Amino acid sequence: MNKRLLIHLCLLIPLFFTVLNLQVLISIFINDTIAQVIAYMNLGLILAGIGLIINIKGELSKTARLWIIFYTLYFVIAIAAGVFHRNSSSVVASMIPLFYTVGFFYYLSILENTKIFVRVLMISLFISCVLCIYFDSINFDLDRGGVHIYTVDRAQGVYGDANNMALVCNLTFLFFYKFFNLKNKFFKVLRLAVLATIALSLFKTFSTTGLSVFILCVVMLNYKFFTGIRLILGLILIPIFYVFLLNLNTITADMNLVGQQRDKVNNLVNVLSFNFDKVDDSGRGDLAAETLHYIYKNPFFGNGVDFGALHEVHNTYLGIWADAGIFVFMFFIIMLIMNFLRGFTCIEEYKYFIWAVLISMSVFMLSLHSVINQPYLMAIFIYIAYQIDNRKPKIE
Repeated sequence: MNKRLLIHLCLLIPLFFTVLNLQVLISIFINDTIAQVIAYMNLGLILAGIGLIINIKGELSKTARLWIIFYTLYFVIAIAAGVFHRNSSSVVASMIPLFYTVGFFYYLSILENTKIFVRVLMISLFISCVLCIYFDSINFDLDRGGVHIYTVDRAQGVYGDANNMALVCNLTFLFFYKFFNLKNKFFKVLRLAVLATIALSLFKTFSTTGLSVFILCVVMLNYKFFTGIRLILGLILIPIFYVFLLNLNTITADMNLVGQQRDKVNNLVNVLSFNFDKVDDSGRGDLAAETLHYIYKNPFFGNGVDFGALHEVHNTYLGIWADAGIFVFMFFIIMLIMNFLRGFTCIEEYKYFIWAVLISMSVFMLSLHSVINQPYLMAIFIYIAYQIDNRKPKIE
């Protein structure tokens, strides 16, 4: 078999599996043993891919290298902290995102691999959005492993979590909006249909964070539209849109929203009307307060690998601090800031796309502790890092 084809298979098959969370779906629908075999197979493929590509790699990204440094610091300090405090965790399983990060760090250093990566990623992401709509239509609940007897009020998709699904919907929309842009009339109609499908899957998650980030990112990607008379009209429409959102409860009164669906609408209205004391954070405030207690006990070197995740902090930033301490946490924050600053120096064609992806990830890290623990999201971070380094204006 051609070596380059083998490298593609070694890296992209695991990417496809992790985007669609196929290990969990196979465990539910087929067999636990097969799911375990596939998990080991994917890890084996990633390691084999690293071995095959390491000698033919291209120019490595300085921005992407920051992620390798971060993970090295994180695991060295967090493992030591876990041993010192006798907090047990599955270190090998926790290191899987690191293996994917290293794999795509080398894989995406070869320019021709980038286009193939984006195509596989977009197909995988779109399938996850379609499955989100389908699972919601049949009332399938991943946490319960089947069709639930009660109405599932928020679509959880293939991840079993509405916010995680909302993040994926946003990323899917960004990639399709940016790269699925053919001039043929048929493909223009198809593009609208695809974008509408992705937007529908996002709506079904009833994620306040997802909707807010979506609106912000769409405005950013269409920055050229808001010039001259359009900018004036946009400014005039903002108060009208604001009043529309303030009256969402009245507008949606006949929609038979249930459970968290109505709660999420109430949250949006309360945020816009500055009634922050009435905003329901689904218990995240209590979880954050509990985690802060452990952070204050061991602020400098943390409590061990995945300590924050085990306590379900639902906040990536606090999770890193709880796991590996203040120094790793500060490195993580500085690394994100550097990504934003370097992204701003890219050519306009990519600058706002890069910022939109980074904003989506960064905002959702406030409500998810599983962002940097997901291999496919780390692959996207590495891809964005390469775009940051490779999309600089040419110096004449």
